[in-house]
Parts: sequence; C-alpha cells; structure tokens
Amino acid sequence: MIRSRTLALAALSLCLFSSLSLTAQQAEQIRIDANAPTTPFPHFWEQTFGSGRAILSLRQSYRDDLRTVKNVTDFKSVRFHGIFMDEVGLYDPDATTKNPGLPPEKVQGAGVYNFSYIDQIYDGLLANNIRPFIELSFMPRKMAADPNQTQAFFYKPVVSPPKDYALWDAMITAFAQHLIDRYGIDEVATWNFEVWNEPNLDFWGGRPNIPTYFELYDHTALALKKVSQRIRVGGPSTAQAGYVADFLQHCKDHNIPVDFASTHVYANDTAKDVFHTDEQIPRDVMVYRAVKKCTTRSPPHPTQRCRSSSASTTPATPTSPT
Repeated sequence: MIRSRTLALAALSLCLFSSLSLTAQQAEQIRIDANAPTTPFPHFWEQTFGSGRAILSLRQSYRDDLRTVKNVTDFKSVRFHGIFMDEVGLYDPDATTKNPGLPPEKVQGAGVYNFSYIDQIYDGLLANNIRPFIELSFMPRKMAADPNQTQAFFYKPVVSPPKDYALWDAMITAFAQHLIDRYGIDEVATWNFEVWNEPNLDFWGGRPNIPTYFELYDHTALALKKVSQRIRVGGPSTAQAGYVADFLQHCKDHNIPVDFASTHVYANDTAKDVFHTDEQIPRDVMVYRAVKKCTTRSPPHPTQRCRSSSASTTPATPTSPT
C-alpha cells in the first residue's frame, strides 16, 4: 500500500515536472517572421573616429592618413578636441597686426571672430567625404573665468567656465551661423554638435562639475537652436557612461533641447571605474551594462547633486579620445 502510494506520488511528480518543463520551454520559444517589416539598426558607434585635436587636421600627413583610413573603413565622421582653442584662432577680442618697425595695431572691422582655420579644417574633412562630429570645446583663454585652469594634456586646454555666458552664447551663435552660411543648413543639419568633453573628469573646471556642466549645456543648446532648430545638439559626453540619465532628466525638467545622448567607455576602464564595484566583468558584458547604466540614475555624490530620470532622445554613443 505504501509502495503503491509512493509510486503514485512519483508518477504525479513526474507529470507535474514534465508539464512545468514544457510550459517553460513554450514560454521561451521565439518565432521570427522573415517576411515581416524590419526596423533599421544603424551601427552609428562604428561610423565615428576619435582623433586628437582640431588643429592637427591641417597637417598634410593627417589628411593623407584620413584618406587611407576612409578607403579601408568608409567611416562617416571624425571627432576631435579643441575647435575653440586659441591655436585655432576663432576668438580674440584683442587681435592686433604688427608691421616691422611699427607698434601693434588693433585689427579693424574684423570683429572678435576669425574663421580662417575653422574653414580650412572642415573644408578638408568634407573634401574627403567625412563629416565633423563637432565637440564644442575648449574655452578660449580670453573668455575663461580662470585662464590658468587647464587640463593635464601637454597642450594644456583651458577647462574653465566662461567669465560671462553672454560671451559664450554669442560665440556659439556666430559659429553655428557661419557654418550654415558656408555649408548650408541641409549639410550642417546632418552633423552632431556635442557639448564639451568628459565633464565628469578633469576636462571641466566648473564646481560642482555636473550641475555647472548642465548650465554650460543649457546655454549652448539654446544658442544653437536659436540659429536653427534643425541643428542636432547633445551631451553629456561623459567618460565611463556617467550621468546620462541625470542629464536627460535635467533637459526634460527644464525643457532644454537634446537630440542625442553621448558617452563612452574605454578598453582599459575597469568595473571599479564604470560601476564602482570589484567585479571581474568581461568586455562584452561591460558594454551591455554600460548601456544599461545610461538609463539608471547616478547615486548622489558629496559634491554633485543632479536631477535625474529619463527623457525621450535619439541615442548616439560616439567613439571619442581622452
């Protein structure tokens, strides 16, 4: 009798297990209709190269290398630092000329902007069918609140906020208008304008750095959109997938335009760098989790408190150098 009951229970258990296993298998079954309409999935992260700083693109060796890489990879755009650095020469309210034997004279009628090198930089890219992925950086020395606040790179980019946002806004407006006048809005509207570089590291000197970066972004985005609503602007251009959700929530809360979100993780970033843990995370999982992190609120930092959540954007994660 006991044996019969045991066998009956065993049989019932087997039936239940088989039923549950079948249900689980059915729940995981995936059916793909090869004839159904498809959704484009452009690999935008494979289409942009990071490349030093802007002034280097005027070298013939740079342009030769650019053509070689373009022929091999057919990449679409290039991103570099420093289009506003003094070596490019855009902003100089005190520009002078000096003739031999004569004292310096202030340049007359040229205004405070000189687009000569900027035109040569972008003309050179477009001549090779490569579009600029424009990183709007760094601070012109004569516009900086602290011109001695520099980053550690050998060329010492000025990372200070502007001494007056009216000066920054006017430069951004003039820059965007000049590009449209030279290349046309239909072309410029295909470019991405990314505000600054890695404000969560030592490339931004505002303090506290994330809230003051948001102020920089707000001014920049509004100045660009004032020129044309078709200009694509985005950020936060952070390292280590940092503060993306906070940035998007800030834009949503304050009705600030944002057309794409950008961040990056480097091959030598560790789990401690990106996730603040001691896990051993394979690189493919690191990428997946970094993307997931971009939708997650950052924990408050003793010196950084930001609004956070999410906002509707067109995502883009460009490759970029430090």
